[in-house]
Amino acid sequence: MKNLKTLEEMFEVAINFRDEGKFEDAIKEFLKIIATHPDHSDIGGVFTTLAGVYTDLNDYSSSSVNFKRGTELNPKSEIASLGLYVSYVELGRHIEAIAELIRYLEKYPAKLYKITLGELLEGFKKGYMLSFKDTITQLAKKNGVDTVNKKTKGRKKRY
Repeated sequence: MKNLKTLEEMFEVAINFRDEGKFEDAIKEFLKIIATHPDHSDIGGVFTTLAGVYTDLNDYSSSSVNFKRGTELNPKSEIASLGLYVSYVELGRHIEAIAELIRYLEKYPAKLYKITLGELLEGFKKGYMLSFKDTITQLAKKNGVDTVNKKTKGRKKRY
């Protein structure tokens, strides 16, 4: 039997459910997409979007599984990587969170991660995650994050 709906049509339905706050319906629709279109070139984005719905529900265990799959299918996706990082942090899995941040930033430039790098640099002043200080500082410099003033280059001060 042929798939009656395209991935794009099903995705639109799932997004509408999500936007209406019908998270359980959205999850069901995303899972149907994954089941019926497992080899589609955009399936990594479906896993990432599904993970975001789980994040909206504060289900970080499920979000981490789906963000992880999103990063496996699309390693260049900064959204999937950052989502995985945040999920791991929320689960108290800090070493895995930092490992994901490093995995991404060693290969790809930061856009969304710039804020996270700045926050980590600030955390070093309070004694957090010091075993990663050299690596994070190096990645921050590589990505244009000011390691002295802890601001991203080109960012205006907010008062």
